Amino acid sequence: MTPYEQELIERIRSAFAGVELEDGISLNMTEYNDSGGCMPEFKVRALTDERRHWDAITDETLEEFTGTFHFTDLKGFRFYIPAYMIWTIRNHRTSGSIISDFTIYAISPSHYLFQSVPFLRWFTSEQVEVMSAFLEYASRNMDGLDHQAALRNLAEIRSAQEIAP
Repeated sequence: MTPYEQELIERIRSAFAGVELEDGISLNMTEYNDSGGCMPEFKVRALTDERRHWDAITDETLEEFTGTFHFTDLKGFRFYIPAYMIWTIRNHRTSGSIISDFTIYAISPSHYLFQSVPFLRWFTSEQVEVMSAFLEYASRNMDGLDHQAALRNLAEIRSAQEIAP
């Protein structure tokens, strides 16, 4: 890992320190929702999902849940995005998992979750800044990352910042 990657990880940890899931949709509930309620074992497993410390979620657990940002809610998004960004920084070169690209795709003001609550109002300025830094990082790393999507989403964030009051 490069010094810049380590610094970016520390910035992510700092920006999202103290963020909890609260009553948001957890990882196992995303799988339950994805199944249309046909897999009740995920609803049972959700009772033990981590809700207070996103940084306690293991890489192995994140790797089980590739569709998180399609089936969570705003609180789940804010809770899980730092863990997935850090996973991407650590693993994108060797994993081959779609998680990295799904993380990039999710960080966008046009993500369906931000139709009711604008992206810039849901996160602190520090969180927006570190997500932008993550997208900048992803846009420069063509080895295993969708750098075009990262550039597009970064441009969306910057555009939203320009028109925000």
